[in-house]
Amino acid sequence: MGLERFIKLLVTYESGDKAEAEHVRTLRRGRLGFWHLFFQSVSMISPAGAMAATMTSAANYAWGALPFSYILAIIAGTLLMNTTVWYSMKVASSGGYYAYVFAAVGPRWGLICGMIFILAYFNVVTNAILFVGGVFFPGFIQTMTGATYAEKAWIGIMFAFILLIYILAFLGIRVSLDYALVIGTFELVFMFACTLAVIIKVGSKNTGEVFNPHLAPTNADIAIAALLALFSISGYSAATFLGEEAKNPRRQIPIAVILAYSTVALLFFFMSYGLTVGWGYKDMSQFAASLVPGVIVYKRYLTDVIGWFMVILILNAMFLGALTPLNSCARMIFAFAREGLVFPKVFAVVDKKQNPVVSTAVVAILATIVSLIAGLAMGPFNGFIMLVTTASLALYVGHIIANLTLGIFYYRQKQLNWFFHVIVPVIASILVGFSIFFTMYPYNPVTLACPIWTGVWLILSIIGAYLTPRHRLDAAQRRFERVQDLMGASYVKVEGASQFDMSGSKNEPELSVEADNAPERKSQGASSKYVDDDLITATTH
Repeated sequence: MGLERFIKLLVTYESGDKAEAEHVRTLRRGRLGFWHLFFQSVSMISPAGAMAATMTSAANYAWGALPFSYILAIIAGTLLMNTTVWYSMKVASSGGYYAYVFAAVGPRWGLICGMIFILAYFNVVTNAILFVGGVFFPGFIQTMTGATYAEKAWIGIMFAFILLIYILAFLGIRVSLDYALVIGTFELVFMFACTLAVIIKVGSKNTGEVFNPHLAPTNADIAIAALLALFSISGYSAATFLGEEAKNPRRQIPIAVILAYSTVALLFFFMSYGLTVGWGYKDMSQFAASLVPGVIVYKRYLTDVIGWFMVILILNAMFLGALTPLNSCARMIFAFAREGLVFPKVFAVVDKKQNPVVSTAVVAILATIVSLIAGLAMGPFNGFIMLVTTASLALYVGHIIANLTLGIFYYRQKQLNWFFHVIVPVIASILVGFSIFFTMYPYNPVTLACPIWTGVWLILSIIGAYLTPRHRLDAAQRRFERVQDLMGASYVKVEGASQFDMSGSKNEPELSVEADNAPERKSQGASSKYVDDDLITATTH
């Protein structure tokens, strides 16, 4: 992108309504279909890559109880998915969960939730590129050829890997998703077929003992394993960041999320069982130490050709598994910058295809730096464990915030369902909170840093949100609602916030319903009021 166009984009951005309208119109002209959304989520989950990386790290704690940890993860994941589905039926945005919380309780907590998800998706990118360069690549070279290479060669491999990811991201989201659609279909079928073949060949070694939680060293290890297992199947939410680029997003995204999660959750449970019995459930303490245990199992029971093919598929899956969170993180930062929050307006610059080129480049560069520091300071494997655990913690802190605001959002719609909008989100939050606790107790020198980093980031996000001037939050509210109007928002928006004093008196907020395909009527003289920090009250039918 030339300097002249760069300056023009900045000037255009300042014009507000016109720029936002053009941005949305351009995106809608190239709208993405259902299968693009489905494979956006599948590629974020990255079945082959997660099998090699996150499932292996979960096995490092669960040992022979790996399939049991996946049962716990799938139960918790199903409850968490509930929030994503219900929000996505009402709100469509590039901001994902940031936009959901924003729509529910206003810009301040939307900002906090968004910052937590930025930390999560950023560290998905960092752990993926460190894993490929420092763990998987040397592991498969040694396993498949018996050769070794220079100790610090992983640094060059990591740099080459992130460069390839950035090039595809720069080409645009549709190119990325077209690639994911074709390769993702093959990956799902191939992984299922290979795992089925292993289970059949294992024969009498198939056993129900793998569902015994006592095979793990401690209960705390099972909790950490379940958290990592949950993280490995959590990419279903990636489709939510394409809300401004999808056809009929309020219908297509919820269906894509449900189908992607169901498909991959079953596949991961199947793979966790197949790899555990294929390796030998009594010997699973050595599973993670082999670096590429999945490749070893498939090579042992199938053929060397399948082993090599699995290596290629894993590398490709890790490629997509880093590309998708890079796109998601960049689009969330873009949404922040567009609303005038946290990031400077230069981060809202897009190219002629409406790709957020500045935010994408910054995420890629910073991810490379963080991965390099973690790998050098802790060693590639421990650095990977630290980054992937940090990503999972941040992701689920963000989910908890979204869970606890879902009931508020639907209460305001006068469509509150106590079971789906309150009880299920609370149970999901408790389950995730339980796993988060065991990353801190008992003491583990590798994972202890993770809640510390996440906690510091959360505290700084809260402080930053509450120090953000009111007029900037007002402006962010107007920009957010303007884009939602352009997207045809139909959910109830609050024009005022309820205020409580010590006597318990309150002022009821006014409620208004935005009609589908609403005109850009809020661009001038929009209300500066927003819901923030207060209990939202409204009269129910």
